Amino acid sequence: MQTQEVAIKPNVRVVMKSESELLDEVMVVAYGTAKKSSFTGSASTVSSKSIEKLQVSNISRALEGTAPGVQIAMQSGQPGANATVRIRGIGSINSSAAPLYVVDGMPYDGSISAINPSDIESISVLKDAASTSLYGSRAANGVVVITTKKGNSQKSKVTFDARVGINSRGIPEYDIMKSPGEYMTTYWTVLKNQLGSGEKASAGLYGKLGYNPYDTDNGAIVDANGNLTSAKLLYQDNWEKEAISNGTRQEYTLTVQGGSDKSTHFLSLGYLDDEGIISNSDYSRLSLRANGDYTVNEFIKLNGSVSYARGEQNSQAISSLSNYVNTFMFTQYVAPIYPVYAYDKKGALIYNENGSKRYDFGDGTYGNRAWGSNQNVVASDATNQNQVISDNVSGRFGINITFLKDFKFSGNMGYDLTNQMQNRFMTPSFGDAAASGGRGYKYRTRSQTYTINELLNYTKTIADKHHLDILVGHENYKYMYNYLYNAKTKFFDEVVPEYSNAITMEDMNSYTNEYAIESYLGRLNYDYDDKYYFSASLRRDGSSRFAKDNRWGTFWSLGGSWRISKETFMEDVSWVNNLTLRASYGSVGNDDIYYPTTTTSNYYAYKTQYSVSNSDGSFAVSKYYQGNPDLTWETSYNFNVGLSASMWDNLLNIDFEYFNKKTKDMLYNVPQPMSSGLSYISKNALTMTNKGFELTLGINIPMPRDMKWNWTFTGTHYKNKVTDIPEDKREAGITHDSYYNIREGKSVYDFYYYRYAGLDEKGHSLWYRDGKDGTLETTDDYSEATKYYIGTALPDFQGGISTEFSWKGLDFSIAANYQLGGKIYDSMYTSLMHAGSDAGRNWHRDIQNAWSETNKTSNIPILDGDQNANTFSDRFLIGAAFFNVRNITLGYTFPKSWLKPIAVENARIYFVADNVALWSKRKGMDPRQYIYGQSQANYSAIRSMSVGLSLTF
Repeated sequence: MQTQEVAIKPNVRVVMKSESELLDEVMVVAYGTAKKSSFTGSASTVSSKSIEKLQVSNISRALEGTAPGVQIAMQSGQPGANATVRIRGIGSINSSAAPLYVVDGMPYDGSISAINPSDIESISVLKDAASTSLYGSRAANGVVVITTKKGNSQKSKVTFDARVGINSRGIPEYDIMKSPGEYMTTYWTVLKNQLGSGEKASAGLYGKLGYNPYDTDNGAIVDANGNLTSAKLLYQDNWEKEAISNGTRQEYTLTVQGGSDKSTHFLSLGYLDDEGIISNSDYSRLSLRANGDYTVNEFIKLNGSVSYARGEQNSQAISSLSNYVNTFMFTQYVAPIYPVYAYDKKGALIYNENGSKRYDFGDGTYGNRAWGSNQNVVASDATNQNQVISDNVSGRFGINITFLKDFKFSGNMGYDLTNQMQNRFMTPSFGDAAASGGRGYKYRTRSQTYTINELLNYTKTIADKHHLDILVGHENYKYMYNYLYNAKTKFFDEVVPEYSNAITMEDMNSYTNEYAIESYLGRLNYDYDDKYYFSASLRRDGSSRFAKDNRWGTFWSLGGSWRISKETFMEDVSWVNNLTLRASYGSVGNDDIYYPTTTTSNYYAYKTQYSVSNSDGSFAVSKYYQGNPDLTWETSYNFNVGLSASMWDNLLNIDFEYFNKKTKDMLYNVPQPMSSGLSYISKNALTMTNKGFELTLGINIPMPRDMKWNWTFTGTHYKNKVTDIPEDKREAGITHDSYYNIREGKSVYDFYYYRYAGLDEKGHSLWYRDGKDGTLETTDDYSEATKYYIGTALPDFQGGISTEFSWKGLDFSIAANYQLGGKIYDSMYTSLMHAGSDAGRNWHRDIQNAWSETNKTSNIPILDGDQNANTFSDRFLIGAAFFNVRNITLGYTFPKSWLKPIAVENARIYFVADNVALWSKRKGMDPRQYIYGQSQANYSAIRSMSVGLSLTF
């Protein structure tokens, strides 16, 4: 604030005004902090104020729409599940593209869901080389720096926060058929087109579908003209309502914060109980944290933190469209003629001996279901189990020694431990495991990481204008992972998952992975007169993933910034408060490559690897991975230039950045010809670029006294392009993930498949192919069609919009995020648009517009059972644009005069809602869940609405 002098009077009213020159936000960056004004790199910060408004069980979801350049995909609504985080485009293809997480100054390999969001002070997202290169080999995909809360030297205060609410389905079903009559008449059309006779179609309807929910003869459900008879509907179960229901959400946090001149402390205890919207789907977490520091004397200061979290997640197998226990697939695929529960011929429910409703499995007991026989997802959700219990311990300890006035030595150690116990059980009563008498799986994993660094800082100010900050250091990192797995079958009791209930040992396996990095690092920061800034960093990493001769990589950065607003020629430009230009260039590395066709890291990629199996009592050794001793670092070269401006007493703030990230020598599993005897070999093979810009616009609207209102807009645009591939792959490209083809000049996620050409005169699908004279031809045989580039999965523009309003004790905020452009292959919709080839599978109601003799203008194929009618083509690509209201918060803070008599310092009540509303191209499809353009029947996003109370004593 600006200093003001006023005359002393009996009553004095002072209105403080901001001093923009002194507003200098401090950010947590690599191995320390930096003033925002002097920072030469690119970083975005999310404060605890923003995090506290959200209802997230996993902090990775808090970045959605808040930081430019960051793309978030909530792949699953399962409570406790991680979000996919990508920073400035696609960093890698066959290796991890996830950012490095750093918690309280140390790399963090524990579970992100183990961190209580209420414990977090700030999150910094580091994006360019100047901000990330000091982390070297692990920062190729950006860095997310999480800083937890600390104590203060003031009196201790105790804060209790409680919120209770409801979880509900955030995304509706597709517009599927819900009426048994609509389904029956539609399938009658399939049979009529196949058999050429309405009478034959009516007679064969029951035989194809296996169920008749009407009080009529099996051959008289639909008449010869395709109309329902006057039969009465005996039963109709709603699969969605039976399988999906609201859950409760409870979250409680107790913190103690305080200290003295010599020491500070922060203690927290948190509990979360987050129920999902299907049976046996939830997440609970008990978390404890203790942070503190102690000043021994003017030279020595100690700091440390210890945290423990116990997480328990129960989930279901929500993974693919081919999994019959996928609740969100099954409830939409199953035809509405099939019941959840068993009914007799008069339409009365059948009960078990204990009085519970008996499930129907379509296995012939009450009818022969044409689709999903011996399956019932309502029953399997209630019986099957997939439980993961995690114990997470994390510790950070450090000592800071100041000597010779300008020198400071820091010794730091970090330790993270995750013990995880996973138990899976599939009932022997029905479903996929019935044939083997039920299945039980037990997994036990233990991961540990040690990080130790020694840092020496030298800071010096010369002649009040030259500011120097030099850092040199050494760091060791070690990761250890232990895995144990076993499985049994043939369970006696249908609901007891313990091995004492099973008699057949099916499988057993274990292994250990170890990984180490040794690093040497240095950084120089210099500024002149708080006007001109320069930074340089250097890091050399040695990784155990590579052979001895290729183990070491060197990464570096150069950066500079110019505070133009401090120049004398800007003195008379009073409407500009701050104007800064900055630029940086440098490199970061990546040593993590996956095994071919998996997302499992290969810690020994330079070695040929073998499996050992039993062959009639003897050893059988087979090679499953061909090592490559020439494998070395994947390196990204990042250029960044940015302009920041604050104007009109900070009423308008603009931040614009252009970035160009070029990744060379990419770690890639290159497909090999069949004649080589190898399917893939890991190589440094590709070059890829991600170019784009980021924009942040902040507006503080002038308001009357006691009112504040601000808006924040963020946006990101980038283009991904492969610029170099192996010479023998250039003509045909490299098929990637079935629907993509990697070629020079194209994106990694450009769709490469068939183009739909509409219908022929009989209503059958046509596709395009290249003609001999260079023109386009059509063919009704998709195997003869030509593949083309038909769109990209990557959006044109994405970002967030938020607004905050406050008046006296009232506060109100809305946060939204959006995406423009890009395509998604909607595989769920594709499967729901079959031409009758899958009897008993439901349809999207768009199928009612299928081609017929009276509807020849349609582009939807005739319903005649053609299995190729819904073959993937650009017909099933749909726009991925969306607008999402992600959070609404309304709160009221009581006046302190009301609270003083009851010894309460602060009290606030509030209402908070997450995943409030989504607008997208197609009902039922959630484009927020996918980065790479292929939709599945994932766990629906959850809408959470809660009321809360926060008290500070």
